Amino acid sequence: MNACLYSGLLPLWEGFDEPFHYAYVETLWQTHRFPVLGRALAPADIDESFPLAPVSHVVARWIPQADTYDAWTLLPQAEKERRRNELDQLKADPRDSPRPNYEAHHPPLAYAVLAPADRLMQGAPITVRVLILRLCSGVISVVFVYLGAVALFRELELPEPYANAGLFTIFCSQMLYATIAHVANDWLAVGLSALFLASLAGFARKPDQRSALMTGLLLGAGLLTKAYFLVFALLALATAANLLWRKRTAIKVLLAGAIPALVLAAPWYTRNLILYGNISGTYEEFDGIGIRQALAATPRMNWPATAAFLARGSLWTGNNSFTDFSKTTMNIVLVLLLLALSAWVFHRRAIKTPERVTCAAIVLFSIAVAYASCASFADRKGDVAGASPWYTQVLLVPAIALAFLGLSRWRMFGSVLAACTVAIWTWILVATWTIKLFPMYSGGGDAPMHIRDVREWYLHGARAHAHDLSLLALAPASFLYAGLLVSLTLSLFLSASVIRSLRARSGPQH
Repeated sequence: MNACLYSGLLPLWEGFDEPFHYAYVETLWQTHRFPVLGRALAPADIDESFPLAPVSHVVARWIPQADTYDAWTLLPQAEKERRRNELDQLKADPRDSPRPNYEAHHPPLAYAVLAPADRLMQGAPITVRVLILRLCSGVISVVFVYLGAVALFRELELPEPYANAGLFTIFCSQMLYATIAHVANDWLAVGLSALFLASLAGFARKPDQRSALMTGLLLGAGLLTKAYFLVFALLALATAANLLWRKRTAIKVLLAGAIPALVLAAPWYTRNLILYGNISGTYEEFDGIGIRQALAATPRMNWPATAAFLARGSLWTGNNSFTDFSKTTMNIVLVLLLLALSAWVFHRRAIKTPERVTCAAIVLFSIAVAYASCASFADRKGDVAGASPWYTQVLLVPAIALAFLGLSRWRMFGSVLAACTVAIWTWILVATWTIKLFPMYSGGGDAPMHIRDVREWYLHGARAHAHDLSLLALAPASFLYAGLLVSLTLSLFLSASVIRSLRARSGPQH
């Protein structure tokens, strides 16, 4: 429900780098060739949409012909309607615009999955095409994340009340929906990462040919989705080497996983080497930022500020508008997670092999995010706080898994802290919809709203700006408010159910 609601509420191009990710999809079926960074151009219909669709003040800095949301709000109503009508008439256009597509370097799998649906809709307006692709992306990703989380919880032997609490917490994450419910490649990468980590944990526990094959297939698919899966390739290699050294598996079992991963991914990364002179094919590498330049940037970075930005940004970022949530609330969430992870570390005698693999994935990917922060800092001459926070959504499932596993082993306070975690994540989701995003995309601006402001907004402002919401969002306001009601009802009901089950578990222990 939340993924569908997010897809419809988010204005066109408010998703992270969405116009250029969508350009990849459109170029793929129009040209039947993979785009090349430095040569690929965005299709004309995307470029023509920029003067019609308002964008955040952040995006407007590099698309100056687009109005900001604030400027759009001040336009006469007739002008707003004219722009939306013209936007709804933009069909797919095979002509190239003069605008380079800086997202052309990515592996193709996520875009190739979406391209057939986009081709079938080529006669539909760009608003409809993007909405349908968002819905496909968001729903598929939610299913993959759910399956991956359930499988990982099972491998970690997480008790059912805590597993339910972990699942609910994952699907309360605003940044999860901000990452998966727009046209990009992150929707597939986040889902595949959850499935891969669960499969790798299972392989480490029981290294047979079947688990090796599944792990290799998921790794290969991940490498064809996002270059950061190279980090997980190193993790898989280290896990395999450890199992082989401890004589817990045979070479033929490892080959059952290595061969499908290589067959799927090797051609693409060989192409990167030929085209760009490096394996990853990242934008920073294309700009000449390698290991030496990234490491040279390390001492010049403000690491406390970068860490704070990534930690809070991993939990909440107001889409491409980069608005803030309450820092106090975010800090409470981070403290609760830190306590839960500390409880897991404290019970180190209970830690089993799948847990070690999961922890290694978190540590290794965190190091990769730190390196990406250095590379971005060097590439943009210091004009960046850190790596993109949507990268860290890969860590959501494994971090929540270990956190609630730690709480399940903490007899004295575990169930209480788990209930507090569920309660505060519920509040964040409710506030995300009611206090932040709905008012922000209805002309209410992005300034913080107090309880009194919220009351006034829903008594007067929401009704007055309902038509503006329909003009700005991709779905009509009536559908969005109906979805909001369903989401809030389900969130409060499920939260109460999860907390009740945690209290029931804590009773006999005390």
